[in-house]
Amino acid sequence: MSGRATTVSVREARDADLQAVAELHVAAFPESVLGQLGVEAVRRNYVWQLHGPHDVTALVAELDGRPVGFLFGGVFRGSTIGFVKSQKFFLARQVLRHPKVLLDRIGLNRIRLALRLVSSRWSTPAPEVPAAVPRSSFGVLAIAVDPTVQGHGVGRELMAVASATATADGFESMHLSVHPDNLQAVSFYESLGWQRSPEDDGGWVGRMRIPLDGATTDPAGSG
Repeated sequence: MSGRATTVSVREARDADLQAVAELHVAAFPESVLGQLGVEAVRRNYVWQLHGPHDVTALVAELDGRPVGFLFGGVFRGSTIGFVKSQKFFLARQVLRHPKVLLDRIGLNRIRLALRLVSSRWSTPAPEVPAAVPRSSFGVLAIAVDPTVQGHGVGRELMAVASATATADGFESMHLSVHPDNLQAVSFYESLGWQRSPEDDGGWVGRMRIPLDGATTDPAGSG
């Protein structure tokens, strides 16, 4: 990026954006299980998130007219099970084409979960872990920023628009999950006022929450 000033703009995501969204996902999370299955697998995932039986807020951030980040949030009903069941044959082919995903412990666990979901006799999508989803809370399913523009405020602007949308829609709080070892992401969320949600045993597995009356963002800083 050049040294000239740039302005982040955020708008609703459309079908035409999903290829760019998939490419951003792979660039931001190259080791993710879904990303290892290829850009097309990621694109199909976000098609499901955009058009599935969800109450979704899908946002794309741009710098100079170029997509550099995205956020999918809202209330999701079967964000995993619905996608896997609708794409089970395609995903099976992708696993065969990318067998190294089976060598990854997380990847193998995800494949096992997918097999259980596909073999389930229930066909109606439902939240995967209902007890873990707070009532009247807006869930951030995914947020990603192009690694080449980190520090331009893209993530902060996406979060600001998402929180404003959630507030306008009557939500009382927001929640998300992050890998506990992703210290950069945890630090970013905490800088916005997000708090860790401990488990009943006092441990922490990456769940975070923020009340919307405190979900303000500082335009300065990284992200």
